[in-house]
Amino acid sequence: MARIDTLTTNFSAGEWSPRLYGRPDIAKYADALKRGRDVVCLQHGGFRSRPGTEDLGAVKEQSKRTRLIPFVYSATDAYVLELGDTYMRVWREGALVGGPYELTTPYATADLLSVDYTQGADTMFLFLQTKPIYRLRRFSSTNWVLDVAPLDPGPFGEIGRRQSTAITLGSASAGATTATSGSAAFLNSDVGRFITYQGGLLRVTLVTGATTADVTVTSAFPSTTLPSGSWVMAGSPKTGCTPSAAGPVGATITLTLDAAGWRSTDVGAHVQINGGLARITSYSSGTAVSAVVLSELSGTTKAELESWSVEYPVWNASDGYPATGTLHQQRLVAAGTATMPQTIWGSRPGLYLDFTKGAADDDSYSFELASDEINPVRFLSSNRDLLALTYGGEWTLSGGIEKPITPTNVRATPQAKVGCASVRPEQIDDELYYVQRGVSVLRTVSWSPQVGGYLSGEASTMAEHLAKGGIGCITYQQSPERIAWCYKDDGSYIAMTVSREQNIRALTLCTPAGGGVVESTATIPEDGEDRTYMIVRRTVDGVTTRRVERMSWTAYLDGQTEFEPAPGDLVVTGADRFEGMTVGVLADGIDIGDFEVSGGEFTLSREASTVVYGLRFVPTGKLLPSETGTGMGASAGRTRMQGRCMVLLNETVGCSVNGQALAFREYDAENVLDSPVQPFSGWKDVSEFGWSPDADEIEITQPQAYPMHVLAVVRRITSNPG
Repeated sequence: MARIDTLTTNFSAGEWSPRLYGRPDIAKYADALKRGRDVVCLQHGGFRSRPGTEDLGAVKEQSKRTRLIPFVYSATDAYVLELGDTYMRVWREGALVGGPYELTTPYATADLLSVDYTQGADTMFLFLQTKPIYRLRRFSSTNWVLDVAPLDPGPFGEIGRRQSTAITLGSASAGATTATSGSAAFLNSDVGRFITYQGGLLRVTLVTGATTADVTVTSAFPSTTLPSGSWVMAGSPKTGCTPSAAGPVGATITLTLDAAGWRSTDVGAHVQINGGLARITSYSSGTAVSAVVLSELSGTTKAELESWSVEYPVWNASDGYPATGTLHQQRLVAAGTATMPQTIWGSRPGLYLDFTKGAADDDSYSFELASDEINPVRFLSSNRDLLALTYGGEWTLSGGIEKPITPTNVRATPQAKVGCASVRPEQIDDELYYVQRGVSVLRTVSWSPQVGGYLSGEASTMAEHLAKGGIGCITYQQSPERIAWCYKDDGSYIAMTVSREQNIRALTLCTPAGGGVVESTATIPEDGEDRTYMIVRRTVDGVTTRRVERMSWTAYLDGQTEFEPAPGDLVVTGADRFEGMTVGVLADGIDIGDFEVSGGEFTLSREASTVVYGLRFVPTGKLLPSETGTGMGASAGRTRMQGRCMVLLNETVGCSVNGQALAFREYDAENVLDSPVQPFSGWKDVSEFGWSPDADEIEITQPQAYPMHVLAVVRRITSNPG
């Protein structure tokens, strides 16, 4: 027989995937858990109970899904925004602001999970592909303004204009045919322009009247009818244009065409001509409009056909609005419209609402990610460079070495061909964590000085089983522990301890007590540390409830609430949110067991001046079998006996090892049974466990609502050579 003592002082590998049980050759095997439930691994090496939650109150409409968004103005002035069905409320320091304070929003319940956002100082921009960019401004805790961002101007492009009349084609198939409109639709300078509709394409070859034209269909249309407001007269009028003056900026000029091409709907459009820019302010006739000079022209020479252009807003109700945005290099950058999913726009530096087009370094820019496949931009993130996470891969945009992006200086470089899911990424130190397309893999992208570029890696490899089922949200808490909370689509959540300096990514799985489902989270700084808020859905007495809860490292129950009974009163009231459920109870700091709530109340088994109650969860850490040399080969698979187990604890009360409760109460003090057990730090011995191949699979649990922090475990193993 071989006898050996094994010391495990590090659990920073987190829970180990079952696919890796046979890999003790990997260095991190010795630092891993076989099972980690409702515990978090610490970068110092040990593991402890996950934080419980404090109940803060119900969302406004408990029957509807709601979302939380962080709004951080400063370390001492931070808020959590509750977005529901067309409303917004504000939480601060664990309570609703105002009575409560409320704003109306344009976002319905179905929109909430798709809303992206970016914040600078006291202004936040909100993005949704079906809505204009909205601007949220904070003037005080009870004074917020939400309005459509007043872009002046927004991005313009030569995208043509939808016409408000229907067209009937002689034939929808390829070839020459005729087009007839219900009202005036064609002008002489439309000859040579294209009309598009649902994949169909035709070219106007001859205008025979205001309502008729000869056309050639080059791509078949789905039908011979092109509904009003749905087809586009693409490009610009095919004729020459002469400006009456070149400037100065702000001056009103006349733009005259050689052939009729202006329409009354052109008012507000931009005209790029002779190296300058003008905005049409009024319509006079098909050949003349007035315009104000935005950027001075080089001269008044006639611009010949194809050398000038008419541009319209590219963000609109028909073509869509940006789905994502960020602030990068003092610009508001947005991307991902429905019709231009790979295009990225940047405002002028320091002027977030100004997308004036031009070639100067301080003009706005727009670029399309050139790819051999459709890669809609899912998210933008400001890092060392501008990162664009798309459906098909990850890109970086930069202006060259140590240079900013400008209209004439951009380098778009694909970094990896993995693809991003529709889950908002989270920046953790110098790494961007995101969910891979398919939602069951967590990845990172970060700059590597060694390779002089960005590297994309899988963050959930060692615990791939925990990410299965889909990750729906990531939020990061930097203090008091460095943990990314990754909430899953099934309502459970992953606790991932992160430390790039120590090469730590330790994942464990947590589940809200009482059948809870986490639907949204947000983390903000409060009281010198980061506090994570969450919306938890539960079914209580047959009714769906949604409540806001806040993680607390000093809470050991979920939905925890404090109650002060009247002297001599054993009845705890106001527990309606736990109707028909069993709650764990601390009476004056002592866990007195479980009680069933009926009629919104329960009766204590003893008097107490302070009662804390909530839903119980059981933190569990199970160690992998040790693998050590025995002098007779590997110990794996051999019959072994756990002769002795010692557990090093820190500030712990009342945990169990393999079901054996450890003794913590000392009986040498006066009235000790009436006082809470004091937290213990030091070694605890556990008796023998018997012979078996997995005799040293130690499982440490905390069945009571007390703290548990495991630092190290010593196992004395006797291995049978047979």
